[in-house]
Amino acid sequence: MKNILYKSILFLCVTSLFISCDDTETVVLNSTSIPEVTLSESTVVLNETNADLDALTVTWSEPDYGFDAAPDAYKVLIDTIDGDFSSAESVTAAMPFEKTFTVQELNTPLIGLELAPNEESQVQIKVEIVLSPFKSIYSEAVTLNVTPYPALSDLSSPWGIVGSATPNAWDGPDVPLYKTDVEGVFSGYVYLLDGLIKFRENNDWTVNYGDDGANNTLEGGGADIPVTAGTYYATLNLNTLEYTLETTTDDIWGLVGDATPNGWDGTDWPMYPAGNDIYVSYVTLIDGGQLKFRLNNDWANNYGDSGADGTLDNGGDNIIITNTSTGNYKITMDLFNQTYILEELN
Repeated sequence: MKNILYKSILFLCVTSLFISCDDTETVVLNSTSIPEVTLSESTVVLNETNADLDALTVTWSEPDYGFDAAPDAYKVLIDTIDGDFSSAESVTAAMPFEKTFTVQELNTPLIGLELAPNEESQVQIKVEIVLSPFKSIYSEAVTLNVTPYPALSDLSSPWGIVGSATPNAWDGPDVPLYKTDVEGVFSGYVYLLDGLIKFRENNDWTVNYGDDGANNTLEGGGADIPVTAGTYYATLNLNTLEYTLETTTDDIWGLVGDATPNGWDGTDWPMYPAGNDIYVSYVTLIDGGQLKFRLNNDWANNYGDSGADGTLDNGGDNIIITNTSTGNYKITMDLFNQTYILEELN
């Protein structure tokens, strides 16, 4: 009886196995079908003043996968014109079959590819459809002519120079120093008189550095640093507690006017060259005041805005600071595009 029971159970198991095998469905990907990509524009010129506006829409067709598929993700890949997409910039689309880039969203991967700002370049664009962690299908590449703008990171820092040799003397506000590409190193242009200076943080004496008396090295609360009148490129290195004051004949763009800390008589509030004809400054502006941009503390080269529309005009009207209380601003001057931006900071 036991023998019969074991044979019956074995028969059922084997039968189930064969039935399961018969029900298995083989899925084969249709490798000849790929998405077709279309660009809304063939040429795009990007400008930071339009950062939040739409710049480009990439659309693609749904391929015939050969089975019902639910892709894990859709990605837009961007590479240089001579690239092979092995180091492409990748942007994930929030919805199937379309990705609309704002000006800033498109500029970011272009700068990541190290394209020259303010110059037209060609890039390739592909769409990747991710079917699983192990399988993707790709479109053919399409070409886009594009001009990116410089990606300006936050160059502001809490560090500055104070002293009797500075335009605002010991009361400040301090002449600003800016972040560099080295962590802990800050630099900037400064007009100095005969007198004394120190480096300090946040326009406050809580943290300040003077000279320790040995080869341009610093110590907390150290001695005042004597300087002679001139134009300097100053560097503060907090990693090594060293500083440099290099005399310079560089052209320096600055801000002048009763909206600025130094008024119409200057010296001008210096701007920091951020590359590609872009200059930046962080400054406290006075509500109701006016300002202009000028070169080397001289009216021979100055810019205003005759249309009050963010466009630089050579010798144009004063720019009026209105509709806000006195506050901190990031000011960007773009000489390539002849524009400027006044961005009020919190």
